[in-house]
Amino acid sequence: MRLRTHLVRMTDQDVWRCAREEIPEHRAVLVELSAEGESGWGEASAFMTATYNSETDTVLDRLRAVAPQLAEADPTRPEDTWRRLGPLLADCPFALAALDVAGHDLAARLAGVPLFAHLGLPDPGGRPSSYSIGLDTVDVMVDKLNRTPGWGLYKVKLAKADDLDVLRALRAHTEAPFWVDGNACWQPRDLFEVLDQLPELGVIALEQPFAVTEVDGQRAARERCPVPIFADESVTTPDQVRPAARVFDGINVKVLKAGGLTPALAMLRECRELGVASMLGCLPESSAGASAAAHLAGLADHVDLDTVALLAIDTGPGVRLDETGHIRLAAGTGTGFRPDWSSPAHLTTERSVR
Repeated sequence: MRLRTHLVRMTDQDVWRCAREEIPEHRAVLVELSAEGESGWGEASAFMTATYNSETDTVLDRLRAVAPQLAEADPTRPEDTWRRLGPLLADCPFALAALDVAGHDLAARLAGVPLFAHLGLPDPGGRPSSYSIGLDTVDVMVDKLNRTPGWGLYKVKLAKADDLDVLRALRAHTEAPFWVDGNACWQPRDLFEVLDQLPELGVIALEQPFAVTEVDGQRAARERCPVPIFADESVTTPDQVRPAARVFDGINVKVLKAGGLTPALAMLRECRELGVASMLGCLPESSAGASAAAHLAGLADHVDLDTVALLAIDTGPGVRLDETGHIRLAAGTGTGFRPDWSSPAHLTTERSVR
């Protein structure tokens, strides 16, 4: 396989904020693997760069280093390529993920089938996604909700667990349930004081309320919380699923954090085996990454792939969510993603690595 890389930059319709950070733009490396006249596409976002070693320059360097192995890899066996590259890119999971996604996309295109069919998964078309309402003033958060009426689930970012005025203001404009995300920034005492009020506000789940190290607080919260608590930052790879199942009710699986479609698929399957609820989530990504993740949606209990609905500038057409948040796969083989080279998201000409 031949590797090419492209630098891209996306922006959202609104500046993305959560309790942890503010993201005015999304930079990423678009990865292209080619063989036999076809190309597969993956994406490595420059997200939480200190945690995931995902600066674009770092990702490019690491991709160049494994190009010789890619040149000799069988394009029809992406799982084998992932197993060979995994030890080499263990400290750079987004680079590994982008290569694995591109490899699976390429294999499906060479086979002439959609990615979900190539993986032996159910057709995810029509599955509903949540819509994320990023942290802002209450008026702005209400406006975001009102711009997207009719969705079946809203994921609400809260700076503190006891910021229930935000939920009350949103509740006045929708009957849809809320999934509330703390992004690992809440304090246990704040959550414990408001637990009993969550059901009456239509909250059906909490996501990663506390820091990864706050295991005792999470264990206590699970015992007292009237709604399920899902892990996000606490679980990134398959080996963390089973331990997390002892302190969380569910797990948010993200392809980039996991290191690719291969491990993300294993995580979703293990959740089913353990009887642990699952959400298929996303990071700030373009249609290149989201289109691949969408093909796993038939295996997840809940879906949060709204990154494509939040974007103002995208890298090209791919998966879309309709006016009520249901998945509409792009036509064609593989993920269905196609780069739009006229988009302002594309910053550089391709870099080819032989």
